[in-house]
Amino acid sequence: MKLIEQAIQARPSDATFYYNLGKIHQDLGQPAGAVWCYRQALLRQPDFVDAMLGLGTVLMVDNRLDEAIDSYLQAISARPDCADAYYNLGTTLQAKGQLQKAVANYRQALLLNPSIAVSHRHLVDLLAGQDKLDDTIQHFQQILLSQPDAVDAHMGLGTALREQGRLDEAIVCYQHAIELQPDDADAYYNLACALHDQGQLDQAAANYQQALFYKPSRVLETYSHLGNVLEAQGKLEDAIASYRQALLLAPDDAAAHSSLLFTMQYASDMSPAQRFQEHQRFAERFEAPFKPSWQAHTNNRDPERRLKVGYVSGDFRNHPVAFFIEPILANHDKSQVEVFGYYNHTQINSDTRRIAAFTDHWLACSDLNDEQLDERIRADGIDILVDLSGHTARNRLLVFARKPAPLQATWIGYSGSTGLTAMDYRITDAWMDPPGMTERYHSEALVRLPHGGLAFIQEPGCPEVNALPALSAGKLVFASLNTLNKINPAVVNVWGRILRALPQARLMLGNVTDGSLESRLLGLFEQVGIGASQLILQPRLTGADYLAIHQQIDIALDPFPYNGGTTTMHSLWMGVPVITLEGDHPLSRFGASLMSRVGLPEFICQSEDDYVQCALELAQDLPGLNRVRQSMRQRMSGPAWDAANITHNLETAYRDLWRTWCSQ
Repeated sequence: MKLIEQAIQARPSDATFYYNLGKIHQDLGQPAGAVWCYRQALLRQPDFVDAMLGLGTVLMVDNRLDEAIDSYLQAISARPDCADAYYNLGTTLQAKGQLQKAVANYRQALLLNPSIAVSHRHLVDLLAGQDKLDDTIQHFQQILLSQPDAVDAHMGLGTALREQGRLDEAIVCYQHAIELQPDDADAYYNLACALHDQGQLDQAAANYQQALFYKPSRVLETYSHLGNVLEAQGKLEDAIASYRQALLLAPDDAAAHSSLLFTMQYASDMSPAQRFQEHQRFAERFEAPFKPSWQAHTNNRDPERRLKVGYVSGDFRNHPVAFFIEPILANHDKSQVEVFGYYNHTQINSDTRRIAAFTDHWLACSDLNDEQLDERIRADGIDILVDLSGHTARNRLLVFARKPAPLQATWIGYSGSTGLTAMDYRITDAWMDPPGMTERYHSEALVRLPHGGLAFIQEPGCPEVNALPALSAGKLVFASLNTLNKINPAVVNVWGRILRALPQARLMLGNVTDGSLESRLLGLFEQVGIGASQLILQPRLTGADYLAIHQQIDIALDPFPYNGGTTTMHSLWMGVPVITLEGDHPLSRFGASLMSRVGLPEFICQSEDDYVQCALELAQDLPGLNRVRQSMRQRMSGPAWDAANITHNLETAYRDLWRTWCSQ
């Protein structure tokens, strides 16, 4: 810096020296000095485009957006073919919320320079959020007609196709990119993401590892996503190691830390106390810095007024959370509750539109940073803010850590504590969290809804309940259609004991999407003396096929410590009762909660020996098992399962919590 200052003294009319000094100030995080230097450069050379770009960037970072826009427009006027100016203008317009103008500038940047990869990603994200992915697909296809070797255009097209769920086509695009540039780490990363979405876990893991070999621009995300694949394969120790590697690279990455915590939920060798300690560490790192700056809430303390309730989730789409929350939103009493939906995802489908229609106010917020979303929630005047994600993907816990609402609660998406002290409550029931059992594993106070808090909606076109298959087949079929990361050696040992005692019985396992999963399962069962002949391995099934497969199942077996949720509900609706082992943590009591709600406590076991004995006794009473099967839908049709009743109980709980806050 001293040398440049000396050069300026020697040649004060040279704009380049001021420009270089401005860059140094910018790199040092000194915006005032950078702005002054860039403007001095432009005084001496008014058509200095690089100085205009540098000035615009500093002004944007300093949140002086209108001035930044003026600087980029001047750059475009001076050099109409400057792709960087259009890209930077697009990002600034996006920050101002002028999305249509932002899209136009991203497109112009890509027409001038298709290799601007970040512009591809911004354009895809923006158009996905506006449900206009067809436009961006057409845009990239037009680029490829004239420039078939444009690697980044293949990448952009693949990303847009992936957002639409057209995974086969997306994979072809990424493969083309790799053929054109075999050492492109980001192409391997994107290919791995699409393969992961498709359930091809072996290939996904191989491509994430290939991306790491070539050092991708998103190395942190690569380690995190590799951890996700390993977790889905049931390789929990490897997954945890991958997340810890990500955290070594970026200790302040909350998403990687959340992924680590979520995976620990599956670990059978961790106690509830150990899990909670890990969640408290998350709060120490990510919540503690915000606590001194928590602002007082000025919400009207009228205890009986209409409440503003906000629900925050990245899962208002084809997802179990949507399955559970939709009937609640549909039954809210709008005279008592004004509903806000904050959707943290770009994917929009029929589920999204249906859920949005049940809200009074809807905001797709994935493009807002934590500070911006915090400010928006405060501006909306939310009284009770409800997290539906916990530490699952696309959570906004760092917004909750800023305490934007006077009352905050977590529900549905995560079976356990978030660890945040800003999260006032966790909504549950007395079966999942019996009084006196799980409070010590929570930073939140527990709000127990009567009769259970989850509603059930029958899937359209759901098959009828058939007679118990074993009555005619001559053999009993047990099953677990849960994700395979819930199946650990302890679970396999118990299930193996059942199969050894009933050599004619079979065990059906779902979600076997590739060879590595099949090999892992066969190996686990071989270790407990069960051969492949007693196993029925099914691929991932969806829709009608998934429901219809229950007509081949006699008894479902619940994994532990992480019980089934939506899977158990579907099983019960199809007449298939579930044997479950209750533990001392909410995630290992979901099965007990559901079996209690249907009035079948005899299927709830207190030990592994009880679990085995329960299965053997049921196998000896097929007529009794069939009677249970035929009664199941009636059991799930009573008041305890009625969505209107559950919503009323929830609103009563909200009102009680609000009255308490108002009285403080």
